[in-house]
Amino acid sequence: AGGATSADVAAAAQRAGLVAATGTAGSVGMAGLTLGGGYGPLSGRFGLAADNLLSADVVLADGTSVTADEEHDPELLWALRGGGGNFGVVTSMRIRLHAVPTILAGMFMFGFDVLPELEESLLRGPDELTVQAGFITAPTGDPTLFVAPTWCGDPEVGTKVLQRLTELGEPLTAQFGPTTMTDQLAQIDAMFPAGRHVEIGARTVTGLDRTVQEILLGAAAAKTSPLSAISLHSLHGAAARVPADATAFRNRNPHLMVETIAVWEPGDPAVDRHRAWVRKTDRLPGGYPNLLGPGDAERTAATFGPNAERLLSAKKRYDPDLVFHAPGRL
Repeated sequence: AGGATSADVAAAAQRAGLVAATGTAGSVGMAGLTLGGGYGPLSGRFGLAADNLLSADVVLADGTSVTADEEHDPELLWALRGGGGNFGVVTSMRIRLHAVPTILAGMFMFGFDVLPELEESLLRGPDELTVQAGFITAPTGDPTLFVAPTWCGDPEVGTKVLQRLTELGEPLTAQFGPTTMTDQLAQIDAMFPAGRHVEIGARTVTGLDRTVQEILLGAAAAKTSPLSAISLHSLHGAAARVPADATAFRNRNPHLMVETIAVWEPGDPAVDRHRAWVRKTDRLPGGYPNLLGPGDAERTAATFGPNAERLLSAKKRYDPDLVFHAPGRL
């Protein structure tokens, strides 16, 4: 239902012996995540959260209630699968769950020099492996490259795959083992406790070429707050095999979504510096529907590509008077 977080959904699925294709943080609303795409630790095998949306109960601008599924209002369902919540109020949704007996996950820390070695694992690994990577501040206070793999296939094979990841370089720390989705989401939430101030930017890149590496390494070194982070979310495997026009979420080529997250404590006088740090990643291309802002009209059109025209038609059909207005959405 509306208001359910990813953690709520993961916990309910776990009680049934199943898993949901959620995002990486448990505190994020499941409906909003799904409507704008939804990269997550199971995306390589099961696709984005939007790909697992089966139906949605929606209150339209004129006050009528409809259930959008493959048989009823399929065009509305298509738009909701990655086009955002700009077509009506989604009060509840049905999503596909999956049977995964064992999940292996870990957290490895490396020096910055390992970044060029990551592209293969991020974009061309097996479906069962989804790797999130990026830059955080280690407990020692030093900027660190993190690699957080999730394996959702045969655990014997997965143990070998994750072990090979530790050999990308000389790990500062390397831990992995069996876990659950609820525990995995809780670990991310612990890194970003409520009450802090946050500004997020998002771009997409096709790989880690030299220019991208230089921008990422420069941004990691120039962080204005030790609480800030850069996260690389991978789209590959099953998520990359969905036809580009099958859902509103257009970008199905293997890619990395670069999430730049400025975090600071209330009362921090350097607010403008933290926000400016996020904007410096503007040199990177692309965008992500869930993280488009009010000034991103041009980037919005580029993000949806040829799907933009179809989305505008759906908007005219379901909300002709423009009652709903989500910043950065069509």
